[in-house]
Amino acid sequence: MATRTTRSAKSFLKPLHTWVGIIAGLFLAIVSVTGSLIVFRSEFERAALPSASPAGSRRVTVDEAAGAVAKFRPESRIRRVRLPLASGDPYIFQVDSEDAGTEHIAVDASSGHVLGTIKSGIMDWLVDLHRNLLFGKPGRKAVGVVGIVLLFLSATGLLMWLTGQRNWRAWISLRRSGSARRFNFELHRVSGLWAYVFLAVISFTGIERAYPDSFRQTVKWLTGTSPTVQAPKGIKAKSLRPLDDYLRAGRTAMPDGVPVELRLPGGKGAVDIHLYRAGDLSPSGNHVYLDPKTASVIQIDRIVDRPIGARFLAALAPIHYGEFGGMPIRIAWALLALTPVLLFITGLFAWWRPSNKRSKIAAAEEVASEDLALAPK
Repeated sequence: MATRTTRSAKSFLKPLHTWVGIIAGLFLAIVSVTGSLIVFRSEFERAALPSASPAGSRRVTVDEAAGAVAKFRPESRIRRVRLPLASGDPYIFQVDSEDAGTEHIAVDASSGHVLGTIKSGIMDWLVDLHRNLLFGKPGRKAVGVVGIVLLFLSATGLLMWLTGQRNWRAWISLRRSGSARRFNFELHRVSGLWAYVFLAVISFTGIERAYPDSFRQTVKWLTGTSPTVQAPKGIKAKSLRPLDDYLRAGRTAMPDGVPVELRLPGGKGAVDIHLYRAGDLSPSGNHVYLDPKTASVIQIDRIVDRPIGARFLAALAPIHYGEFGGMPIRIAWALLALTPVLLFITGLFAWWRPSNKRSKIAAAEEVASEDLALAPK
């Protein structure tokens, strides 16, 4: 009775898994390839910049770098400053101006010279393709559906494996003998099993990126606490202090944090210092909010002090984009992100039937004997 039930389950799951994978495979491949590339977005942007001067013992201050930007783009307004973290990293200023619009300008942290404007048109296009399929908010929802499909395919693939006759060595290894179709089938199965946990995690976190409000409401319902931390509002910023004053105030307020980014208000709101603390998954998830006029501390927001639901949601984005663990994690994420492409290709070839009648019969017999051949002796 149990054998009949498992066979019925597998006969139901297999065509469902196959056809959903074939129909959605192209979209999965697009999202996977673009995701693999944008993991290295900062490296691509840096490679496009002119060579910086050798790192010296002195680093120019934020205000000195801002002065160079003011000479390079007069009448521009600084909105954000990404701070150098490692030797050789430049300051990255996001500025707005009537003539050039929004630009990202790199300044050598050792010499204070403007390196140039970051031209990230292709990378921005890849990011938009990955997140929105180039269709704005509707595209973002569609990418969320792609994430749901990937999660579904991972689950049904695992269920098919669990409901079959399992010889553990055969199910996690590739046999050199046999037809090309059998090799594709086994490569598809092995790749899916080894990458199952990654695919489940990356699809789940990707769904959250597409439907953040739904996730927030669900977390609030489960925990009874708000998963979002509200930044101070209603503060007028008629004039600003020197930028180094804000950084000093941020470091003093959170001595165990490393300032990563400085954000200035656009008329109203607080100055926002993003900081990294050892042990955090997010590279910039802590905040110190300052009064723009006096640089006094208004609010301190540490990830570790947030409610559990807020900490859970804060961890999803860095997990999805591989923003923790440095270059080894980014390389691993980039390679694993290509797994859906491999699964689509191998699954397609394993599904494809030969055209002549005799080959069809042989393929059908091979499919029927797959579980029996892999069963323990």
